[in-house]
Amino acid sequence: MKQEDVMRALVPFPADFRLVTQTQERRNDQLVTIFRFQADGVYQYNGPRIIGVFYRERLLSLKNLTHVPQAAHLSQTQARTQATQVMTTVDAAYARGLNFMRIESQRRDFITAAGQSVAFPVYWVKFGHQNGSYNWVTLGLDGTLVEMECESRWDYFGGRRATEMWDNDDWVLARNGAGPQLDPPNARA
Repeated sequence: MKQEDVMRALVPFPADFRLVTQTQERRNDQLVTIFRFQADGVYQYNGPRIIGVFYRERLLSLKNLTHVPQAAHLSQTQARTQATQVMTTVDAAYARGLNFMRIESQRRDFITAAGQSVAFPVYWVKFGHQNGSYNWVTLGLDGTLVEMECESRWDYFGGRRATEMWDNDDWVLARNGAGPQLDPPNARA
C-alpha cells in the first residue's frame, strides 16, 4: 500500500502495529481515506496509534501517538526548520506556498495500552498557505514528529476549525454520538 509507505517514511512504526481500519469519509468536501494502525491490530480509542488521512495518494494529515517523546532541548528555531522540512517532504510544490505564522508550546496526550493517561509537551508550528488554509507540524521536544496537517479550514463565524478531524478520537466519538461535542477551537462534530 503506497499510503502506508508514505507514513512509514515520516514516522517509525512499532513492530507490533497493524492496520486496524481503512475507511473513507468526507474532509473539506473531498472523499479521503483514513488509515489507522495500532498494536496487534486492536482498535483502542485514544490509545497508542498512527493515523493517516489521504486524498488519493496525497497525505493531508498524520497523527503519531505511539510513545512519549524523550525530554530534550529542541529549540524553536530547530522546530521551525524541521517543520518546514516535513512539509517539503510531504509535498514540495504545496510547501512553496506556505508562510510561517508562529510556534506554540502545547501538550498532547494518549492512553497507554495499560490504561494510563500520559501527556507530554510539544511545539506546534503553524503555517498559513496562499490558498487560505492553515497547516501545521507538531514535534515532541526530542524532534519526534507527532502531527502534520495540511489544508485545515477555519470557521471564522463559529470561532472554530471547519475541517473535519478524522484523526482525533474524541471528535470521532462525538461525531458518532458516543461522546460530548468538543469545545472550540475544535471542529463541530
